[in-house]
Amino acid sequence: MESVEPAVSPKDQRAARILTRRVREMFRVYPKALVGEVEAVHDLRVAARRLRAAVGVLAANPEGRRAHRADKTLRDLARAAGRGRDLDVGFAILEALPAAASPGNVRLRRALSASRSRARFLSREALLDLDLAHLRRSLRALVASASIDRSVLAERLDALRLREEAVIEAELGTGRTWPAPEQLHAARRAARRLRYAAEIEALFDGASSDAADRWRKMQSRLGDIQDRHVLSLWLSFRERRAAAKGDAALADAAKKALSRVNREALRLTRAFIAARGAPG
Repeated sequence: MESVEPAVSPKDQRAARILTRRVREMFRVYPKALVGEVEAVHDLRVAARRLRAAVGVLAANPEGRRAHRADKTLRDLARAAGRGRDLDVGFAILEALPAAASPGNVRLRRALSASRSRARFLSREALLDLDLAHLRRSLRALVASASIDRSVLAERLDALRLREEAVIEAELGTGRTWPAPEQLHAARRAARRLRYAAEIEALFDGASSDAADRWRKMQSRLGDIQDRHVLSLWLSFRERRAAAKGDAALADAAKKALSRVNREALRLTRAFIAARGAPG
């Protein structure tokens, strides 16, 4: 007997399969992130961002209410996971700096460790407060309705590339003045979105992606600079606070560490700009 089911090409299910994969990647690491496993928190933030990118180009209606609701929750989730992660990276940078084993330096590291612990606690609380049941329902519906073809995906990806490459050009274009940390961070975010879009295209086509690797490298280099900027903000605050309390030893340790971190950020920024200006 002839089937009454509509004839559906396997390729029509590619969007749903990619969305399903991204959903599973995120919820696979969620429990470990909740109990504070450092790498799981990092993986959760990355997975949430990848899923957000997938919803933006693979959902049947990315501008619809359900997609917007899922996007907002995923954004909040990534931010919550990032609270502790930034200071985890900052602590590793500070530990790698050459410094005498003075009481001031010991106390500075203890202070950063305490800030990191507080950030991790706030991160877990924020993750627990998210409406996961609502998010999961929205994601199930988005997966069920995802059936876009290659031409629709190509149109969406082209629009995304134009938008994000324009951001990078505006922030880092040749002839501009020395980029501020905020400009480098904006370019990093654009590179990240371009990377995730390229990864989705490669998964859709079943091919590798040179573009994804290129954007990943830019994101990584800009991320190294941003990590030091975040740490410099913490060190600057700690220096001012210690000085206001008359704690000369701690203020001096923070000041010296801040100088080293800023020099390292400057070196990385110069290297990035030089590499960007070099012939391809």
